[in-house]
Order: sequence, then structure tokens, then C-alpha cells
Amino acid sequence: MSTDTQKHNLDLPNAFANLDPLIAFLNASREQAVEVDCSKVAVMPSRCLQLLLGAEQQWRSEGLGFSVTNITEGCRKSLTLLGLEPNRFEDEETA
Repeated sequence: MSTDTQKHNLDLPNAFANLDPLIAFLNASREQAVEVDCSKVAVMPSRCLQLLLGAEQQWRSEGLGFSVTNITEGCRKSLTLLGLEPNRFEDEETA
């Protein structure tokens, strides 16, 4: 098991973008800390949010680091529309 944080640049230019790269990354990084960079996310589709929330819960239950970074304004708006706080992944109390 590696102690290095595995990083993935999430590229979602629209709500219909393919999530297969994110799924493959999460599957390949199951026993390592992960960081998902959202700097290229224009809109956060609900199916992507479901993946991230489920992964976050799984990683944390196993005592592994999980972070979502560089959250764009478009991503924050999507989080709000989906019923979450716009800083959901930045606030340790809600994470």
C-alpha cells in the first residue's frame, strides 16, 4: 500500500461528460489517499456528485485521505442546486 496521495484531474466541461476516467481512477486507488482536482469542472452532474460522496464516505471509513480541491464557481452552483453547501468538500465538519 502506497502512502502517496493519488491525484486525478476531473474534466467535466458539461453535465453529460463521461465519468469513466473518474470511476477507473477511484477503482485503481482503493487503498491510497486520493485528491480530485475540480479546476476543469464547469458543471457538477448529480451522478458525479453521487460518486464523490460515496467515495468520500468509503475512503474516510477506511481511514484514508480523500479531498476534492480547486472547486470552481460553476461547481459550487451545482452543489447548491443539488441541495448541498457550496463548500461541502472544504468543510471538515460536513465532509
